[in-house]
Amino acid sequence: MRRAFGHEPEAACLDAGSHGAGRPAGACASCRILRLAALRPFVIAGAFCIVVPVAWTRWRARAGVLERLDHADKRAERALDRQRQFAVDAAHELRTPLAGLRLQLEDAQMHPDDTDLRNLLDHALHDLGRVQNIITDLLLLAGLETGAQTTMEEIDLTALVREAVAHRQGVQEVRFHLDPALKIRGVPSHITRLLANLLDNAQRHAARTIWIDLRRKGDSAELTIADDGAGIAPTDRERIFHRFVRLDSARSRDCGGTGLGLAIARDIASAHNGSLHVEDSASGGACFVLRMPLTTNR
Repeated sequence: MRRAFGHEPEAACLDAGSHGAGRPAGACASCRILRLAALRPFVIAGAFCIVVPVAWTRWRARAGVLERLDHADKRAERALDRQRQFAVDAAHELRTPLAGLRLQLEDAQMHPDDTDLRNLLDHALHDLGRVQNIITDLLLLAGLETGAQTTMEEIDLTALVREAVAHRQGVQEVRFHLDPALKIRGVPSHITRLLANLLDNAQRHAARTIWIDLRRKGDSAELTIADDGAGIAPTDRERIFHRFVRLDSARSRDCGGTGLGLAIARDIASAHNGSLHVEDSASGGACFVLRMPLTTNR
């Protein structure tokens, strides 16, 4: 193109400031051709060409950069808002057991002769255990959010579910069906934690029975864990995965948990390219459905 027009690249002519004295913008052959071509294709020496003004392409490139920066800025702002809200929620959850512990210790300090030391220590250890559990869950969530480096490996999901069920102790009956040798790729400790959180939730809310079903569905493993408890209203089926969410008393956290278990379970599923949602159980309770991609060599 430069040889055909007979001078240096168009950029030197398209900017008015680059034309020398006595040579106004558009006076050179290239600028005249561009003006006449009006971005229409033309032929030079048998070659099909399209003239694109360099100033226009520069403007488009700069606009693209600005647009990407704007999107990045909005993403950073949303992430900062989530972090602020998370900090407020975490502070509230940690304040409750710490306030209870402080109240007990202050009462014991004021009335040492009336204090049942064993009872005081039991309650203090319970509150400290709750604080420790919340902090552990917060650290895990932070690691999942930042994409902390972890080692993925092939996992026998069938064996992991069977082992998790075997270690359960509870009054409810557990019925299960497991397809054999369903393999996924993941972080073993994270998948173990995901299963534990779902089983904890089912055990906490089931009245008499828990149903566990693991099957191959196309290229995915589908695990369903259902209970015959109070169920979850359709309007709450996304909220249940939010951090520190309290539902009605039928499925409250008063009987245990940090309020982070289901949020952690969904984040772990997402980090493994899987999904987790809740739907109605045939028994009237809640049914949590986990889908994870199977490994290619299965």
